[in-house]
Amino acid sequence: MSQPVSVADVRRTVESALARDDVDAALATLRTHGRALAAEQGAALRTLVAQLPEEAWHEDARIASAMGASYRSADSPRGSAAIGYLHAAEAGLATRDRDADPDRVAVWLAHAAALRALGRLGAASDYVQRTRDLDGPGGILSVPLRVELGARTTLQSGLIDLQYGRLDEARAHLRFALGLAEGNLTRAEQVEGLGGLAIVDYFFAELDSAERLAEEALELAAETTLGASPFAAPAHAARLLVAIERHDLANVSDWQEPLRVAAAHSEWEPLAFVIAAYVCLVEERYAQGLDEIHRASQLFRGWDGARFARDAGDLMRASILIALDHPEEAWQVLRGIAAYPHHPLCPNRVTAQLRLRHGDLAGAASVLAACEALGDDHSARTLVDVRMLRGAIEFERGDLPLSDISVDRALATMIRTGSRAPLRAIPAGTLAAIASRALAREPEPATRELLERVVESTQGSDRLIEPLSQRELLVLAEVEKGSTVAGIAAALFISPNTVKTHLRRLYRKLGVATRSDAIRKAKSLGLGR
Repeated sequence: MSQPVSVADVRRTVESALARDDVDAALATLRTHGRALAAEQGAALRTLVAQLPEEAWHEDARIASAMGASYRSADSPRGSAAIGYLHAAEAGLATRDRDADPDRVAVWLAHAAALRALGRLGAASDYVQRTRDLDGPGGILSVPLRVELGARTTLQSGLIDLQYGRLDEARAHLRFALGLAEGNLTRAEQVEGLGGLAIVDYFFAELDSAERLAEEALELAAETTLGASPFAAPAHAARLLVAIERHDLANVSDWQEPLRVAAAHSEWEPLAFVIAAYVCLVEERYAQGLDEIHRASQLFRGWDGARFARDAGDLMRASILIALDHPEEAWQVLRGIAAYPHHPLCPNRVTAQLRLRHGDLAGAASVLAACEALGDDHSARTLVDVRMLRGAIEFERGDLPLSDISVDRALATMIRTGSRAPLRAIPAGTLAAIASRALAREPEPATRELLERVVESTQGSDRLIEPLSQRELLVLAEVEKGSTVAGIAAALFISPNTVKTHLRRLYRKLGVATRSDAIRKAKSLGLGR
């Protein structure tokens, strides 16, 4: 673990050098400690640099990059202030021999981090690639600098990958960078890398690992200002996500404010609002949850390209709308969310939840087929939701053996990881019946304890699901075509009176009174044709 940067020691060294008019010694001290000091004591760094003669450092790329990076510290105003220093540093570099100046690495990586903080991920990626290209065949970088370059560029790549939702690449890059952390990454960079990796492990359903990495990051930040800076925001986010997943609501309340403070005015702020909406969903504060998603959406407006956290917010919006029984609005949101490799967000599971709640068992089962076709390639965190939903669907269909298998597999994952979130996707009455049936199979003690708590918490809940029959779905399709009662009877080879009976049942199950309302409701659920 790296030692804290002593602001007092650096200040004494710099001021002592300036007192004896040794500007070069002061510059050397700041060049050595500037990057670490920028992250932990940005305001102090800027004060020290202000004591230098301007002409002594205004073309020094390393100090200029540290000045730019200082605006990510907890004691500094955040935003685009860093970009001015970094442009100035680049302008200075342009007047010198490009191939003979390894300090450009400091400028480009600081520029990448500053652009990432503004959501300009494409431009940030370009700067990272420039650092990779700097020392190609015949390059001039020393071996130690090459190793440092590898650690720092790979760290930035991993954090950008995470924002894009490229989780496999993010995991590989962050692990590589952290493996080279000693002597190459500042403490702030290690804190952000550990937090980013914790978020990735959360999406891989490795909740113990995610929790451990987040705690390691926050312990590394302890007794410094880093815990209140954007460097610690991903660790705060991962810790909170794990707590929500495990339904640890006591810690959820305690950990929201540190995330909000650390993430403010950084690239992590929209995700912080999405997580706040998740808390509202769990605590049934739906209106406030929608407001949190709105705040996240406003921040995403200035972003370019990356949609992972934005899609996570839309998925949370759809879940809240389902809870509010606004299926048409939920369906419109779900239709706009793109699939990601391995389904780490998996809108299919939320669509299946929507259809299950409104009795379209065939539609719910169908939408999960793409998830099940992925098999072990499906994200483990959302696959447990898929299995729990499949268990509920087959239970309502009457295929009890298949239901039992799906439920037992979901329960096994929940016991191993501590996750409880998949239980929230199932209507309370159905969940109560499934849990009672699972208890009759004489499960292991840990599973029995969980199921007994589920039965207790859902006691008295009614099973409200009324599946639409295949015949009713056919009638609905004809209604959508505009067919009359006589036309439906002729198309389906049944009597007009039978058609009227099907229509009455269909309207009752959909909760509507007219043909136009039935068509609208069917479209809101993705039913019918």
